[in-house]
Amino acid sequence: MARRVAVVGAGMTRFVRRAQETGKELAWEASREALASCELPLDRIDAVCLTSAPDAFDGVHMKGEYLSDGAGAFGRPFIRTYVGGGSGVFTAIQAFYTVASGMADVVLAVAEEKMSSTQPHPQGAFLTIFDNILERPLGPNLLWIFALEMNRYMTVHGIDKRDIAAVAVKNKRNAADHPAALLGQADITIEDVLASETLAWPVQRLDVSPISDGAVAIVVASEEAAKQITSDPIWIQGVGWNLDTAYWTNRDLVFPEYVANAARMAYGMAGVTEPRKQIHVAEPYDPFDYKELHHLEGLLLFDKGKAPEAARDGVLDRKGDLPSCPSGGLLGVGNPIAAAGLMKIAELFWQLRGEAGARQVPGTPERGVAQAWGDLMQVGTVVVMGREGPPTTATQLETPPAATPATSLSDAEFRSATGAVEDEIGARYAWDAGVAIGRFLDGLRDGKIMGRECRNCERVLVPPRMFCERCFRGTDAWKQVEHTGVVQTFSICNVRWDMQPLDEPELPAVIAIDGSDGGFLHTLGEIEPDEIRIGMKVEAVWKPVSERTGSILDIAYFRPRQGDRASGSPPGRDAS
Repeated sequence: MARRVAVVGAGMTRFVRRAQETGKELAWEASREALASCELPLDRIDAVCLTSAPDAFDGVHMKGEYLSDGAGAFGRPFIRTYVGGGSGVFTAIQAFYTVASGMADVVLAVAEEKMSSTQPHPQGAFLTIFDNILERPLGPNLLWIFALEMNRYMTVHGIDKRDIAAVAVKNKRNAADHPAALLGQADITIEDVLASETLAWPVQRLDVSPISDGAVAIVVASEEAAKQITSDPIWIQGVGWNLDTAYWTNRDLVFPEYVANAARMAYGMAGVTEPRKQIHVAEPYDPFDYKELHHLEGLLLFDKGKAPEAARDGVLDRKGDLPSCPSGGLLGVGNPIAAAGLMKIAELFWQLRGEAGARQVPGTPERGVAQAWGDLMQVGTVVVMGREGPPTTATQLETPPAATPATSLSDAEFRSATGAVEDEIGARYAWDAGVAIGRFLDGLRDGKIMGRECRNCERVLVPPRMFCERCFRGTDAWKQVEHTGVVQTFSICNVRWDMQPLDEPELPAVIAIDGSDGGFLHTLGEIEPDEIRIGMKVEAVWKPVSERTGSILDIAYFRPRQGDRASGSPPGRDAS
């Protein structure tokens, strides 16, 4: 039987942009503070679990090993995890099962992120997350997929952009009380958010969390060790994680099923049968304001499409019926990606101990949930934490969330600092397309869209694959499908990946291909941006035969089918 596990200490650096400290130094500061918070020397730590996001942020391969000494891992069992933005919560899960299994009694979990090293913009580290054969040739940037998902969510549920903007306002106001915050702003308004620059419609600048550097650490202990360390442990009651397919254009982006699956796993372990009644404080992952709402629904705390009403009505406020991100979240405190997830765990620890100071929720919360998400909208990681039983009377202290303050620098100061080095990695790649995609590309060269049929689940897979990921069996036959489809969601992107403005907006869309159970990412043409709408019927426009090379670009773009142009703006378009 698994042992009970508790969090007994936590530490956090300031979340800043252009921090002069190295990743090692940030990890060390957070780790030192976490150990000091529970008065433990490093020699009491049996193992270290660490996470950090893509190695591309630092340009250092095997970044876990690079950071390990700053995380206190010298001479100890050590493991690094990476599941995109879900990594911060997942490293707490790793620490949990390392202790629960009996492999260790006390574990230090550390999450560090230094985004500032990537030039000219950290988004460059994510240009390679897109499918290298079918998507990357289209020149996508990370904003595309968030805008596509946000548009789908808003349109299907008829959500007013004002209700989504209320989340950004709430979190930035909450962060004004957080001593580690980057963008706390007590006087921000919904009008400020709606008046901010449109990056990739419907995503505006103040809908997005800021680039940040920082680190967080927690100390996790077995029941026996926890009771020796502190009189007020906070118990990890349940954990859950889930992974959806990387074929993100093959699923409806309106609901994060992978989050719901992870939540069901964690709630089942924690004995939570009515999440809305049994969860008292929530720290969902909020890199964009709509994602907090999306994730609250995935956490089964609100019905589908109903979380925006809760934001509008104040339910999610710090003094509301279900406080959500009372810390200020990623939108207000900052978003050093892997560290942001572990911040959620640390914030629940402080909230449940009554030590969150000015950001403390009213009453005595006894159970909370933390969640993080990542990759191509496919990773769900969830942790349920609680006091277990009646709360004890505790001195109302504020655990300092900052170790020695990280150094905030302007871009010019960052580049001109003593010892600053700029480097450009000139790697080039050549890929095999594989059996299924190779045949698909041959079809495009011939003016055909080919899929693979799975007769077991009666689907036609586009893009094709030689196996069905649901049935885990080989697909049965090739099938030519139509070169027409329907716009499932779209965006109007005004900036490049490095945030430089475009002369003409890009019009990415997810096209559900007729005759298939899937579709793919492409661009729209022969249409004005204000004419596009979800549900619009489109057709492929092929390049001349002499110009086709067996590439996704053999389809130049998709255009509206005759008689299917929109009149007027789609719902919510005027909100931006």
